[in-house]
Amino acid sequence: MKGRGFQILLVCSLVLNVFVVGGLIGAGVMWKQAEVQRPVAGLGRGGRLRAAAQDLPQPYRRELRQTVVETMRELRPRIREARAARQEAARLLAEPTLDRASLDAALTRARSADMAVRTGLESSVVHFAGKLPQAERVRLVEALTRQQPRTAVKDTQQ
Repeated sequence: MKGRGFQILLVCSLVLNVFVVGGLIGAGVMWKQAEVQRPVAGLGRGGRLRAAAQDLPQPYRRELRQTVVETMRELRPRIREARAARQEAARLLAEPTLDRASLDAALTRARSADMAVRTGLESSVVHFAGKLPQAERVRLVEALTRQQPRTAVKDTQQ
């Protein structure tokens, strides 16, 4: 290949390589940021339990995560039950005529399943905390009772 064709191929290759290298660098930066902000895996969305786990030393943090993951695995049927009941309630609420008794029954089933999940999770965390040394239990209590910053709710009626 000679002359102009070779130059065009070289420029196209150079442009493609710049995009590939830029993409890799961008992906690396995003990976690092995600690594810095990575929550404790297995502890669900942000909340007091996750914040409390962050304050524990690594071996206890790992054990708490395993406890929560195992508990949530055991509670999956109740979680599904609560979700199904909420979906049923939403479906009943969207019906042309409101069947109040059926809606109340679905909401009661959802609430009951949600409370069973919460009770099971709290029980497993209490059992875990009972195995901690006293200093670590105090640390866990402080983290669990620490005031969480609230996000501002915007007024949508302006």
